[in-house]
Formats: sequence, C-alpha cells, structure tokens
Amino acid sequence: MLLKEWLDCYVHLEGTSLHVGNAKIERKWSFSQGWPVSISILDKNKGGEWLANETNTPMFQLPGWSADQQPETIYLSTLVGDDFGISRPYLQTNVDMYNQVQQTLYRLTIKLYPDAAFVRHEITVIPEYDIRANETELTQQVKPYLAWTKADYSENGMDTRSLLRLDTNNKQKISDIEDSCDHLELRDLHSRWETMQFLDQTDTNNNLVSRDTGLLYVNEKRRLPGNLLFLKRTLQHSGLLVIKEGPTSLGNYQHTRMDFHFRGKSLSMMGTGIQQEDLAQKEELTSYGITIGVYDGTTIGGYDLLHSYHRNLRRHHTARDSFMMSNTWGDRSKDGAINETFLIRELHAAAELGLSILQIDDGWQKGVTVNSVNAATKGNGGLWSDYYSGDGDFWEVHPDRFPNGLIPIVALARELGIGLGLWFSPDAKNDYINWEKDVATLLHLYRKYQICAFKLDGIEIRSKLGERRLLMMMRYVLAATQGHVDFNIDTTAQKRLGYFGQTQYGSIFLENRYTDWRNYYPHWTLRNLWLLAPYMPTSRLQMEFLNVNRNKEKYAEDPLAPAACGQVYAFATVAFANPLAWMELNSLEDTQMASLTDFIQALKPYHSDIVAGHVLPIGEEPNGASWTGLQSICGPTHGYLLIIRELHEADTTAIKLWNVQGVVQVTELIRMDVKDEVISHSTLQPRQWESTPQGDYVVTRPAPFTFSIYRYDILPT
Repeated sequence: MLLKEWLDCYVHLEGTSLHVGNAKIERKWSFSQGWPVSISILDKNKGGEWLANETNTPMFQLPGWSADQQPETIYLSTLVGDDFGISRPYLQTNVDMYNQVQQTLYRLTIKLYPDAAFVRHEITVIPEYDIRANETELTQQVKPYLAWTKADYSENGMDTRSLLRLDTNNKQKISDIEDSCDHLELRDLHSRWETMQFLDQTDTNNNLVSRDTGLLYVNEKRRLPGNLLFLKRTLQHSGLLVIKEGPTSLGNYQHTRMDFHFRGKSLSMMGTGIQQEDLAQKEELTSYGITIGVYDGTTIGGYDLLHSYHRNLRRHHTARDSFMMSNTWGDRSKDGAINETFLIRELHAAAELGLSILQIDDGWQKGVTVNSVNAATKGNGGLWSDYYSGDGDFWEVHPDRFPNGLIPIVALARELGIGLGLWFSPDAKNDYINWEKDVATLLHLYRKYQICAFKLDGIEIRSKLGERRLLMMMRYVLAATQGHVDFNIDTTAQKRLGYFGQTQYGSIFLENRYTDWRNYYPHWTLRNLWLLAPYMPTSRLQMEFLNVNRNKEKYAEDPLAPAACGQVYAFATVAFANPLAWMELNSLEDTQMASLTDFIQALKPYHSDIVAGHVLPIGEEPNGASWTGLQSICGPTHGYLLIIRELHEADTTAIKLWNVQGVVQVTELIRMDVKDEVISHSTLQPRQWESTPQGDYVVTRPAPFTFSIYRYDILPT
C-alpha cells in the first residue's frame, strides 16, 4: 500500500514491513515483532543490497529498555518539512510506537530528500503519553494511519537476547548493544571499513581529524569512535556511508565514547545520547541521529555524498553563507577596549577592508563574565551562566560604554553596508532551563538592532535534555526571524555540538588562537581547514587570521612565525573558507591595511562562488614546509584553485586535481610573489595546462610563502 509519494520520494507498506526510498536508495524495516528491525538497504544505482535479512535484533535500544515489550499500536504519518527553512524540503515519516505498559510513545522519525542517496533517522521518547487523547492526531496537523496492532504480530514477541550470541562464551552480548540507535546485519564479508574521528575543544586540540581502517572479520568484535564510517566492498565498486549525528567523543556525556561496534558482520551504531536519568525527567527527548547513504565506493564519491548531505541539511544561501567577518576579541584586550568610540573606528576599518560583518564580542552587555577585565572586581568573579539572576539586566546594553545605546553603531553600520554581530552566551543553568528567556533576548536584539549573527559561546551541554533545549532556542529564533539570523557556534572548549551534532543552524567558530601565547601559526590553521574540508563544507567553517605583527618578539627567530609569512599570506590560508579577522582592525599598520584591502577587494568578486562549491584539499598536507592548496569544484566544467608554496625548497611541484585531467584552461586571478605585495589581474588572459602522463599538473611559485589563485575551466572535447 502506497502511503505517500512526493517527487521521487515514497513511503509504502507491504504486510508488516515499511519501505522508504527515492530514485537512489531504499531502506526497509520489518515490524513483524513489534519493534523495527532493519532488513534492507538498497543502492538503486549499481551497489545492490547491503543487508542480510538474518536478524530479529531491534534497530534501536535504550538504556534500561526491554526490547521484548511490544508496542500496543503503531501509527504512521507523513509530512513535507524544511527544518524551519534551513534545509532543502524533505519527506518525513513518523512511526509512532505506543507501549502501554510504560505509557511511553517511541517515535522513529525518518527523513528522505529528493534525489539524495541517503536516509536519516532519529528516535524520540515521549513519556507519559495519553494515547486516547491523541490517537486521532499523533503528529501535529497530520492525521496518522493506524498501521499495525498487536494482532498483526506475535503476541509473545521474541526475546532477541537469544539471537545475539556468537558463541556460548559471550556473556556480555546483550550489554554490547543496550544503548544503540541503529543495527545492521551486513551481507558481504569482503569489505573494508574506515572510520573518521573528529576532535573539537580547539583551545587544547590541534589535531582534529584521525582515521582508522580495517577489514571485516567473522569473529572480531571492535569498538570504534567517530562520526563517520565508510564501508567499501572489495569485490565491486560500491560503498556505504554511516554518519553519527552527534558531538565528538569529547562532547559525549555518556559512559562510553565508542560509536561504531562491529561483531563479525553485525554493525551497531552505539550511544543514543539518552541516559536513564534523562528519562526520569519525563520530558520529550530525541536521540542522536543516524544517516545511511550509498555511493560508488570511490574516495571522491564518498566526499560527494557527504557534500550532498551537508547541502541538503543546510541549503546554501550566498547572502548568508558567504561572508568575511571581524571579531574584536583576538588582540587580547578582552572587553577592555569595547565602547562606542572604539567600534566607530572598527566599523570604518571594516568598510575600508571590504569586510561584510563586524562582530562585537563579550563586553557590549551590562553583565560581567568570567572573561572580563573587570571580573576580579566583581564579588562573584563574573558569570558564565545563570545570567537572569540578580536584577535580570545582564543582557542590557552596557550604559557606560554605550551612553547612547547601540543605535549610533547600528546607524553607522547600515550607512557603511556592514552587518552587525554580537557575542551571546546561552544560559546553561539547570540544563538550559531559561532557553525561552534566551529566545526573547535574541529576538529583542535582532528586532531593535538588526543583529544578523550571534556568536554562541560558553556552551556546556551536560545532558540530552540540555541539548534539546539549546537546539529549541536556535530553532525558535530561526523560525521567528524567517532565517534572517545566523549563529556562529563556538567549538573551542567545553562539551558542545561538535561538527555533526545538529550544527546546521549556523557556521562553526573553530579556533581561538593568539600570538600572545605563540599558539597561532598560519600553517596550523591551514592544516585544520585542509583536513576538515573533505568532511565539512568550508562555507560552514569560520577560519581565523590574526594580526601577524603582534608579539613578533615572542616568536624569536622561528622561520614559520606569522610575521615571517606575512599578513596577506595569513589571509590567503583561509580565503577558501569564511575568513575571520580575529583582531582589532585599527591596530593594523598602514601597510597591512593597504595590502589586505588589495587582496580582499580582489577576492570578493569570486569568494561567494568559491565557497558555494565543493572545496577539497590538494597537494600535500600543510606542515609549514610543503606544497599544498585547495580546489573548489563549482560544477562539472569550472572551479577555483589555491596553490600555496610553504617554506619549501623547490620552486616547482606536480599536483593532482579532483575530476580534472588532460588539457584545462586556467586563468590566474590573484597571486603574491613577494611578501604582502598583491597582484590582481584586471585583464584576464587564460592559458592552458596539460597534465603529465601521471595525471598531475606542474605548478611554479617563485619563493616560499607565496601563492596563486586561479579559475579553471574544462574545455569541451
């Protein structure tokens, strides 16, 4: 029975099985035992079937949950959603499973995007659910279909524990999957797995991506951390991608930090994020999500699938997702410099450079935080939560620093064509119990001062309940402003959302680095961008560059010091992301301002096209002494290249490009041959590059710490 058909997406039932799919992928679950069991993942192109229909293990299990307690009734409903306007439209299926003994509704939410080769799902627990009051409309404004009752499957159910043993000595089998959000029985033994683990908390971490690989083995049990798992068949060209939509292991507040668990050909995605103490709160909670996608098994095919995933979850809008921002915090004045006069100077400097947003960090507000220069003079040492205590005026504009309020700043910003951003710290007290007050505060600031970007800092997620409230805060603001507000989600410290934990509501504020402590080097930031680019659109990453002339003496004779690289070079390392000027702009010297202005003005006509593309690393991994770069694939026929020669002895190298071979037409747009001297071309004369027999392209740069930016066009054959 066809339940819903929309574009190429469909939902239909066959007996006690549910089929969800589109033109590229189909996934099936059996409800013959009440709870869903994964029985099929079909790659409709050429990969074929991925699962062996040989299990009765439920696809999900919660801590303290008994899988043999069958739901009394199962309802299905469908709707078309767009995640508060952030995502591309998708077909959503809600499978509502009501357990009368527990008086709890378990909702399996499945999302399918047109012409996209992946299926997403998550599990929501709704305790103390009144089925009689809601049985005619379990989903808001959507009439559900009663799919199955206990009469449709075995009255006794099946104790899945007996099916889980590999041998009689495996006493811990049931505990292995007692907290899982998906379970697959893989069909093919001859497969290679690759997991990608990510780290955030970048104040103390600078190696953000790590990789582990192996082959399936029938008797091996292996637990692996990570957000991504690529599974590739070794006897044919096909791949399966599994995405754990949650924080990094550093943001996981559960006892285990393992995400993927192999037991022979059985694969479980561990850690729903929901703990027994969360369930005791009797509030609605949603697990971490899982995405399953199919691709052709090639490296570029996996990257393309990930790019499609991100672009569907957050539809790319040039006006919102291509920007160059400055933030006032990077020169370590903290909030000491913040006042009306200072910001007027900063706005004029931002306009001269050609930046699009000026963000005022901590200090614009009346309240004092622990990071303030005045924290020591406060009896409480400054706050880092509980902002609505006391007089409740923490988020009022600072009356002494801004005696005229923010109105003069807003007026000047509008006159100069600069957007305004503000630092904001959601109130983490009692698992964000004040989230609705935060919504009111943010909407007030947006409506009164036209704030377009809020940097969300001080986040500390301690439970699934806290995470849910934090996400509700963002979603309500987006809905109320019709997406006109964007969030810069700080990921530098504490337990936060990571890279895949519902971060589609903004960009990722990746680093706080300072020349004061010698923890800023341009090649470190470039390396983090280069390593993250295959897995995150660079338009989602705010990548910083600093004033390289500050604290030159602290780097002594270091040949990789920021000042040795130069100001323009520091900017070039982040040019293929959304650059963040982490500095007080008025502290730049005149020569720095002039050269940066030349570069930014030359880049701006192309920047939105660059970050709208699929940016991937090329050359060697940056280490300060390599040939490296980035390639933006903007379509099948054109894109952009950033070629960087770090402190390398050779003036020529050979670089392989993605999806480019043979003769290609190349136009040089910007280059730097001498430190801080920008050369941009007003008369663009293209030339042709021809690949070597090995498929590489030979490039030349005259000196270390120089670069070129090109547009390439693939000529018709």
